Amino acid sequence: MFGLGNLKRKLNKLGYPEQQRAERLPAAKLAAHCDTDINHVDAGVKDISSTGLYLVTEKRFATGEVVHLTLHAEGSGEDHSELEIAVEARVARLGQDGIGLSFVLPAGLDTNLWSVLVRNTVFLTQASEIAHMFRTLRTILFLCRLCQSGAEESIMLLGGHLDPPRLECLFEIAFAAEKLLAELPNGDKMRADPNLIAHILRESSWAHSVQQKQLWIGLFVNSCKVEAWDDSNIAFADILINVTPAQAVILIVGCTRALESMQDSDTTPPHRVILSPTEISELTRMYDLTRVATDVAYLYNLGILDRLYDFTSYVETENFDITPNSQGIELFRRTRHGLTYEIAEHEPIKTAVIEA
Repeated sequence: MFGLGNLKRKLNKLGYPEQQRAERLPAAKLAAHCDTDINHVDAGVKDISSTGLYLVTEKRFATGEVVHLTLHAEGSGEDHSELEIAVEARVARLGQDGIGLSFVLPAGLDTNLWSVLVRNTVFLTQASEIAHMFRTLRTILFLCRLCQSGAEESIMLLGGHLDPPRLECLFEIAFAAEKLLAELPNGDKMRADPNLIAHILRESSWAHSVQQKQLWIGLFVNSCKVEAWDDSNIAFADILINVTPAQAVILIVGCTRALESMQDSDTTPPHRVILSPTEISELTRMYDLTRVATDVAYLYNLGILDRLYDFTSYVETENFDITPNSQGIELFRRTRHGLTYEIAEHEPIKTAVIEA
């Protein structure tokens, strides 16, 4: 029997070779879309194995041609666009009723793990398990393309190391980063430091608010480069770990307003960023000004705001200075691309628990 428990066992056995036959399995529940420079084909999947699949289609491709293949569960619909996976494939043979494709897997993807994941897409029957499997597959493929042979530490996070809410958050951040990278020039050629990506995914999975997630998404994207990638963002990740939802809002607003009066080469803003008590209460949705002042002071102690809030005065607070310092500006410059990603406020998709 094939279930999510198999996934956990495989994830925890990465690096231990194991021989398996590439058994062909009927895959009526799967559908595919193929793209080349000149052809775009929707087709049903007749059968699938760990090495390839057979598509039922009248369209013909040249043997040896590489296609961009997208697989999704039949009936998943437009509202579940996350529940699809993309992988390169090569045309292996032409049949009477279709074409046979062999997978071109990214470097670093454990073939035994891939085999179990492929089988689970066929054998699982519960909607939540199928959704979980597709999301897991998509994340693993993305991480292997990005980190190649170094993706193991990040992949291990999917094997039961995180509880369901944190795993849901990891999926959300990984998918957002994947989408933003795809929109960048040479995004498909970008790579990242494997340890840094694992660190970002592990710590960002604690994020609760939209703003926290956007900052983490931005840091993830900023960590990816076509060449000369490094782990310099670890220091900024260690700052973000300690930023609460309210503090994330204060940081974003303070840096956004500061940058409005700065040149790209500037490291500190020429003007102070001052908010009234009413403005900062509406911004943070906190009306206890002592709590707000504590958050402002905490951001100063994290080393990203320029001035410490004065708790020594008994006079009623007239304003809050949320001007970022040079480190705060640099942190924001490295994360602000994530603010372009719109995160809907909705009930999260249920994530199946991987049983041991």
